[in-house]
Amino acid sequence: MSTAQHYHFDVVMTCAGCSNAINRVLTRLEPDVSNIEISLEKQTVDVVSVLPLETVLEKIKKTGKQVKNAQVL
Repeated sequence: MSTAQHYHFDVVMTCAGCSNAINRVLTRLEPDVSNIEISLEKQTVDVVSVLPLETVLEKIKKTGKQVKNAQVL
């Protein structure tokens, strides 16, 4: 059992549709993703997951959104 990590992504999102698309793909990763916080205002996506950072990053990129920064907190 791997430990859950907190990932922070700076994502270019222009509307609620953008944040909803990201929420949709990340929700599909449950139960491997335990917490999703998306702020359209701050252009950030915070995820708590047992999956590797790269896996979560790829899912976000599949929505077509530009990810400017990805880090483990």
